[in-house]
Amino acid sequence: MRYDTVIIGGGLSALMCGIEVARAGKKVALVATGHSSLHFSSCSFGLYNAKRALEAIAALGAEHPYSKIGEDNFEQLTSRATEILNIAGIATVGSAEQPHYIITPMGKWRECWLSMEGMLTSKDGVGVDFKSAAIVYPEGFLDFYTQFVVDHLQDMGVEVTTHAFALPELTVRRNNPTEMRSVSVARALDKEENIRALATIISRQVGSAEVVIMPAVLGFDAPDVRTRLERMVEREILTVPTLPPSVEGVKAERALKRAFESMGGTIFMAHTANSYAMEDGRVVSITTNKGVTLTAEDFVLASGSFIGGGLKGDGKRIDEALFGLDTVTPESGYTTRNIFEAQPFMSCGVVVDNTFKAVKNGVAIENLYACGAVLAGYNPVKEGCGAGVAMLSALKVADDIINR
Repeated sequence: MRYDTVIIGGGLSALMCGIEVARAGKKVALVATGHSSLHFSSCSFGLYNAKRALEAIAALGAEHPYSKIGEDNFEQLTSRATEILNIAGIATVGSAEQPHYIITPMGKWRECWLSMEGMLTSKDGVGVDFKSAAIVYPEGFLDFYTQFVVDHLQDMGVEVTTHAFALPELTVRRNNPTEMRSVSVARALDKEENIRALATIISRQVGSAEVVIMPAVLGFDAPDVRTRLERMVEREILTVPTLPPSVEGVKAERALKRAFESMGGTIFMAHTANSYAMEDGRVVSITTNKGVTLTAEDFVLASGSFIGGGLKGDGKRIDEALFGLDTVTPESGYTTRNIFEAQPFMSCGVVVDNTFKAVKNGVAIENLYACGAVLAGYNPVKEGCGAGVAMLSALKVADDIINR
C-alpha cells in the first residue's frame, strides 16, 4: 500500500503530526501498536517547568528539541497546537504566554500550559476564584483521594464540604473492587437515568456551595455530560484528574483519532512495524507484524520512549527498536539513588539533526523524521515538557514534510 507519509506510532505526537499533514491534503497512514500514554494523562499539557517558561526555553542547550524548533517558530507552533486540539473537539484553557496551575490526583498544584476545559485550575497556584466548594464523589471509588484535594483547597481559604453518592448501578459494581475504577464509573455516567439521578443528589446535598468539584469521570461515550449536569444543578462543576487510567486522556486520544480519520488518514491499529527497506539512503517501506507493507515518500518515527516501545534498554545500552538509529546514552549510570533528581535515562533517545531528520551511523536519513518521546536531549519529567515536545516537534516535522 502506498501513502505520501507513514507515521510509526499512535500517541499524541503521531496524531498531531498526522492531522497536520493530512489536512494539507497528503495521504497519511499511522501504524499504532496499541493505546498510547494519553491513557495516563492528567488532562493537562506541560510546556516547561519554569516561572517564565518562554525565557527559560530560549536558554536551553543546542540538543534540546525546543532549541531545534527555534525561538522564531515557537509561539506560532504553540498556537497551532491549541488550534488542532480544538479542531479535534478538545476544548482547552491556557496559553504559552499565560500558564496556569492544575490540581493533580494527589491534590498538588502543578504549572501547565494547556488544560482541558472544565478542570479545577488556579491562575497562580495560590488561590482560586471561589470561596466555597462541595466535593462530590462516588462512594467506594478507588482512584480519587478526596482528602488531598480538601487539604489544599482549605489551605487556599476555601470552605469545603464532601459528599459521597451512591447510584444503584455503582452499588452493584462495588461488589467487585476492580469495577470501581475511572472508566467503569464514567460508563455508568453515560446513561441519562444516572445523570439525572446524580443531578438530584447534588441539588439536595451541596447546599450553598459556589462550585461542585468531582473526579473526572463524567461520561465516557456520551457527549457534554459535565455541561448537561451543570444546567441541571444550576452551578459550575469542575473536575479533578484521577489516577490512571484517565477518562479524559482516553477521550482525548479518541477525539484526535476521529479528527485524523475525518481528514482521510488511515490507522493500522494493533500493527507493529518490525522491518524496513532502504534504497539510496532513503527509507522506501516498512512492514508490520501482520505482513502489511507500506511505502511512502516520507516516514515519521513517533514510536514513544520505553513505555511505547520506541526505545529498548538492557541496563548497559539503549537502542532504537526499529531502524537501529543512533542514540544518546548516559555517560555514567542510567539512574541516581535520589528518586527526586533528574534520572539520566530519561534524557536518552534518538539523535536527530536540526530539522528532526533521524541519524544512523552519523548520517541523517533524508526522508525519516523523529518526533516526540523517542527524541534525546530533554527530560520530560523533570522539565515538565513531555506534551510540549510531543506536539511542537510533531508540528515542526509536519511543516517540513508539507513544505519540502
